Amino acid sequence: MKEPKLTRLEMSGLLHALDLQNGLELENFLSKWNQHASAILPDFVKRFKRSSGAVTGLSTNDIVALGNLCELTTFKSTSIQNWIKRDIKGLIGHPELGKKYSIDQAVILLIVRDLKATYDFETIRKMLNRLFNTISDRTDDLISPVDYYEAYAVVLDKLLNEAFHFPPASDIEEKIELEAEIIRTAFPSIPDQNWTLIKPVLVLTVFSVLYSHLLSRAQAYQENHLDTL
Repeated sequence: MKEPKLTRLEMSGLLHALDLQNGLELENFLSKWNQHASAILPDFVKRFKRSSGAVTGLSTNDIVALGNLCELTTFKSTSIQNWIKRDIKGLIGHPELGKKYSIDQAVILLIVRDLKATYDFETIRKMLNRLFNTISDRTDDLISPVDYYEAYAVVLDKLLNEAFHFPPASDIEEKIELEAEIIRTAFPSIPDQNWTLIKPVLVLTVFSVLYSHLLSRAQAYQENHLDTL
């Protein structure tokens, strides 16, 4: 059975439950999740649950386990270590809870992971420094890391599931493959065995162009709304 994964909107609910340090909030969140979820809960979540949600901080391994609960997300401990020590050291700072990191620090790493799919670290630092100011003082942030994560999770949820009825990836793949079969009739001289080899490359190329269009729009928006400041 495939392990259940959290959407980013569901992840924001878990982050809030952990951030509130409230065992009841965490229990309520988990009760709404997939019935099989308890079997794959990271140890630190189980630990919080048993201790009524008393947050004692997250290790880098805890943060990796948390991030990997989310769909379309892959975290590696080595990457986290490099980010903390080098790439976003100024955003994260030193561990705030002894030798462990706070929920806010963990969430910033989740946000960085989402941004890293498109932007380089210089741009990411520029973006997040606008939102999260003094790393040792969360009170001067424009928005808390957890609230910011929830905000873009809500927007994503609406875009993917409501407003534009954006189809799941499997439907997009099926649509592209269908169109590839239709266009195949325009090349009757190509043997079927050759087309069998051509079609997967064609589908991948279409996916790549779609991604490029989205990336282009993201870069243009960056230039218009971030680089001008």
